[in-house]
Amino acid sequence: MSKNSFYTYDYFQPQEYRFSLDSVFLAQKVASLIKNHKDVQSWKVLDLCAGCGVIGLELALHLKLSLNIDFLEIQEVYLPYFEKNLEMIFPNSTAQSMRFLLKNYQELLDSEFENNYDLIVSNPPYFFKNEGLLSPSEFKNRCRFFIDSDFKTLIQATNRALKPGSSAFMLLRSGIHHNRDVVSDIKSILGSQAHTQKIDQVRGTDIIEISKK
Repeated sequence: MSKNSFYTYDYFQPQEYRFSLDSVFLAQKVASLIKNHKDVQSWKVLDLCAGCGVIGLELALHLKLSLNIDFLEIQEVYLPYFEKNLEMIFPNSTAQSMRFLLKNYQELLDSEFENNYDLIVSNPPYFFKNEGLLSPSEFKNRCRFFIDSDFKTLIQATNRALKPGSSAFMLLRSGIHHNRDVVSDIKSILGSQAHTQKIDQVRGTDIIEISKK
């Protein structure tokens, strides 16, 4: 990863749990991969497990385009921070072009989201519930651990929501310290439905591409 060509915004976010530079670098990486697609401005994009919206907003900034982005997040506490960030960066955006969807990602399995997105970006929770000590803070735990649903559902829902031939880019821990291999796990979940590969690494976290067939 390289230094951003613009100053990353001082985003509004909860003091209790703040986003990391991993999200900034993921947006930078994805922008570099898709910037030459001639129809990217017409794409429908999903920022999954969006928090206060950093990845989707940074992606639009890198591409210098007004993108059609849904920001899906289950924790309502993020909504006012997202609204402030959107107003700060894209004050002329419409509610239709950049939507905050207060939903559990398992809802992407519903028929209304099937084959819906040209691109998905995500920095989901990193840990399974048995892979670390839980915090006294429910908010922090929901950010860090698969509590509201599980990893298998995340992967299935992501693939279902992608249009055929489209890709998702996700920040995922390798799982090696817990006797897991994240790429193998995804391949086991999706089988022949998608092609999965590690394309880069950000500060010890893998960037995984899932390409729906």
